[in-house]
Amino acid sequence: MTRRATLYLLASLLLAGCVRLPSPSQPVTYHVLTDPGPVVPSTRTHTGTLLVREMDASGLYQVSNLVFSRNPGTRTDYQFARWSEPPAKRLTWLIRQRLEAAGAFAVVSPLGGGVRGDYQLNTRLIDFYHEASTPPGVALLIIEAELVRRSDARLIARRMFVGQENVTTHDAQGAADAMGRAATQVIDALTLWLTEAAAPEPR
Repeated sequence: MTRRATLYLLASLLLAGCVRLPSPSQPVTYHVLTDPGPVVPSTRTHTGTLLVREMDASGLYQVSNLVFSRNPGTRTDYQFARWSEPPAKRLTWLIRQRLEAAGAFAVVSPLGGGVRGDYQLNTRLIDFYHEASTPPGVALLIIEAELVRRSDARLIARRMFVGQENVTTHDAQGAADAMGRAATQVIDALTLWLTEAAAPEPR
């Protein structure tokens, strides 16, 4: 069969509805990790400046993948769902915004922004994923935090924070919603911990 005849046959089959062209791939949905609060003003306001270092994380959480697990010790990306920003970067920003809104310190600034600080908050993202072995599963967030006094590089306090929220629907949207609630839970606890861990400055 000649090339022209092959093309003619294919065109005829398409017109007859016998051949289906591949459908467009499913678009990727980008989820925005937010912290709706509530913001409760701190009962203690430290006159010092707190510098917030960018959150450490493994390579898995330095990209925008939305992650789930069906088997212990494994992590998999949702195929058509992403975060709008890498989780470690976004969580750093959310923590800084919450601390500023709560007024726990006179000044809250990112490390490396040219501001001299009295305290430094270091954080590490240990895990952040949809645990889906038993549907619909739970969202899990684990962050390690440490507060350092910069004048003498003294570690004032260190703590592990765990946020866990039930997923309501067994899909990427349900996972993202629950992971957002877990993030708020951890930020709540971290904000309270910082106000108690940092020694009040003399007035």
